[in-house]
Amino acid sequence: MVRTLHGAGLDARTPAAEAIRGRPLFISDSRSTAADLGWSDGESHAEAYLPLIGDTQITDLPFAGSRRVVGVCCMSFRESRGFPPEERAVLSMMAGLLGAAVERVELSMKQHAVAEYLQRQFLPPTLRELPRMTTTARYRPATVTSKVGGDWYDVIKLPGERMVLVVGDVEGHAMESAAVMGQVRTAVAAYAAEGHRPAAVLERTDRLLAELGTDLLVTCCVVALDTADGMVEVALAGHPEPLVQRPDASIATLEAPANVPLGMTVPDAYRGSEHTLEPGSVLMLYSNGLIDWNVADPGDGAQALLSSGSRERGADLEQLADHLIADVSCPQQRRDDAVLLLARYEGVIGEGAPRTGNLQIQQRDMQGVKTARSFVDDRLGAWGLGQMSNALQLIASEIVTNALVHAGSDVDIRLRAFADLVRLEVRDSDSNPPVPSPLALREEENTEAEHGRGLLIVEALAGSWNSSPNGRGKTVSVEVPIPEV
Repeated sequence: MVRTLHGAGLDARTPAAEAIRGRPLFISDSRSTAADLGWSDGESHAEAYLPLIGDTQITDLPFAGSRRVVGVCCMSFRESRGFPPEERAVLSMMAGLLGAAVERVELSMKQHAVAEYLQRQFLPPTLRELPRMTTTARYRPATVTSKVGGDWYDVIKLPGERMVLVVGDVEGHAMESAAVMGQVRTAVAAYAAEGHRPAAVLERTDRLLAELGTDLLVTCCVVALDTADGMVEVALAGHPEPLVQRPDASIATLEAPANVPLGMTVPDAYRGSEHTLEPGSVLMLYSNGLIDWNVADPGDGAQALLSSGSRERGADLEQLADHLIADVSCPQQRRDDAVLLLARYEGVIGEGAPRTGNLQIQQRDMQGVKTARSFVDDRLGAWGLGQMSNALQLIASEIVTNALVHAGSDVDIRLRAFADLVRLEVRDSDSNPPVPSPLALREEENTEAEHGRGLLIVEALAGSWNSSPNGRGKTVSVEVPIPEV
């Protein structure tokens, strides 16, 4: 039976193909039926092929109308046998239950895909940065629940050298959770852009959420940072406190009143607190789904997670985020979706401001690669690193070309020079990582393999590269050491 089914088309003259059209087949002697249908068979035995029609019962008549066959149940019996009416009735009821189960699974998968797509579309495609602040984020959907929730993150750039970091979590795992998340995220971004302080942002969003008429509660963490002096103001709405890792590797919480979740409409419910960051500090904002569900104190669990990730991944923010979001000890830990937002406050280290550069290339810009090469050359020349220009120009052109061809989106280029290395980041909206294609020995194989060759050049010039998914896209990063003079 398996050999007959494997690879057979729906138009083939096989019992399964006949059943998929809606007619159940009960074969008492497979050898006698094989000759009629034109398919080969071995020893004589009995078979039954039952079309699965959702929650309808199967009859011996072809099905008409809009009832869709969702599958076929194929059964084989060791010897030839008959199928009395009572047995056919039992098998028909069984097929009806199976069909209904298959339809429910298909519907659940479609709802999950739609909700996850909706949620990802509400996440920011790229994160804003300032010369003294580097950010990265991750979103991890739940795998235990059949639907997704309403976790989100955002980075809002304000006039001057100020920035607002936001992480939130909408109650529940349903389409409504994702829809409410989009509304709350828009409200928080709008109020923050108007210049309100974090506590005022939460208070206004709470009033708006009450007017929307939803029964869902929302937790949120809003952090406003002035990168000129490192002043931070934190306000919470029932959300975990953000963590900070200081330059000496010590980890602490940015303490703030817990307040109440959004949607409870309690007067004067939100208060904030102020802190000062040292240059080189790393902020970590997260939702509860990132922490093991059976940890006694989620705050301690988050600190332990950040501490272990920092020891293993060092100062690379992208690799640290990859490690934190992937550090799952058990499947139960992923019963909830999770977001992670990391930000490094670099301040003014040494003389002058950090050496940074940013360029955005529009999708389908035919001159985009040329613009990227000129951007890299100009920045490195201004920083006194002209000796690295040729190699980084070639690296940038290969990665940008790959992003423009395969992602089909705007491409964001970030260039940052540290004391001992230069870091190049290229961000696009395609979450699939680039895959290098190794050179083949035969010339015809190399001709057919059109993609991935540029990454071999990147590996040869930079030694290593990293691709990290973030929200609605990915970041391809390369670090090139500054040669000693």
